[in-house]
Amino acid sequence: MNRRGFLKTFLSVVGVAAVAPAFVQSAYAQKKRGESAPAAGSAAAGGTVMVDPNDSVAKAVKYVEDHNKAPEAKGNHCSTCGFYKKTGMNAGKEVGSCTIFAGKHVVGNGWCASWNKKA
Repeated sequence: MNRRGFLKTFLSVVGVAAVAPAFVQSAYAQKKRGESAPAAGSAAAGGTVMVDPNDSVAKAVKYVEDHNKAPEAKGNHCSTCGFYKKTGMNAGKEVGSCTIFAGKHVVGNGWCASWNKKA
């Protein structure tokens, strides 16, 4: 192997070694949070990631996908909340983004204890 071939190989190995820890750290962080790789239909794949009612944040704000199942909702629902912005439809239901659940979507008919009247 000549000097040029050695340097080329050496720099390739060093470049991969410099970038690899970022990928390993990201995968480790996802695993630690209990997440899996983005599946087809997720936000990374162009779909919408819906809030899981069993998620810790959702439980903390008493999120339900049907406001009729929460007596404290008193007829209020996500689509009448100031934190909600309609983004489209998913499985025949109105969905939108919510500032409470950053990066995820909620059902327009849902409700949570953070409901705030739209201005």
